[in-house]
Amino acid sequence: MSRAFRHVPAGRALHWWAEGWRSFRRAPLAWLGLSVALVAVLALLGVLPLGRLLAQWLSLPLFALGAVFAALLQQRRRGAPRDLPAELVAEVANDGAFADSARQWRARIKPLLLASILVVLLGGGFGIAFVVLTATLFGVGLAGVGALAALGGGVGLIAGAGAMAGGLATLMLLGLIALFVVSIAFWFVGTLVALGGAEPWEAIVLSLRAALANLGALALFSLLLLPAAMLALLPMGLGLLVLLPVLSAASYASFDDVFGVAGTQP
Repeated sequence: MSRAFRHVPAGRALHWWAEGWRSFRRAPLAWLGLSVALVAVLALLGVLPLGRLLAQWLSLPLFALGAVFAALLQQRRRGAPRDLPAELVAEVANDGAFADSARQWRARIKPLLLASILVVLLGGGFGIAFVVLTATLFGVGLAGVGALAALGGGVGLIAGAGAMAGGLATLMLLGLIALFVVSIAFWFVGTLVALGGAEPWEAIVLSLRAALANLGALALFSLLLLPAAMLALLPMGLGLLVLLPVLSAASYASFDDVFGVAGTQP
């Protein structure tokens, strides 16, 4: 099924962050409860055999729950009577919102789990391919350095080592760029499945296309995420309890911006 998406300016990343923060402020207790539960589940999984793999698999569906919650809060606020005071609007929007979000999320849990499996497999496949390619090129480089040393002595060895170092630096740079593209390629998968009703493979393909079309906005968003994550880790990691909800709500804001509210399901 063909789905339309928009190209947005890079500066819209600031809007996504702002919307994520506003969503957190509208229902801080509910968001903090969800964040604590998420961290606890992932921590418990981490101590199990294959726990890290399980945590990686379940992180996308669990993260999608936050996006569903943010979407429902936004929809309720938009539907609230305009003449209500701000306090009553918040009460109407928040009342029973998490329970309704959980029901909507559970209805999409199977495709979310399947989509997460595909994401883990594709990401792992890319990682393995990159390691194999790097090791192969490193071996070829060593062989080339040895050949130059045999032909040119010390001068050939120096020249070969310099060429090998330059090649490895270029390879690492290309690897980092590819890793960034792969990481943002899956950005919309959870929201497309949970909110857009997309099937797993369709969501992955569409997420890749939309991510490449909005590379500037996603790059700026990711760049701002680095200092935000560093600040969140400073107070014994407690800042993550705020950062995770903001990220969940920001993922909905980006989905709403790129795909439009018409693409969401009630």
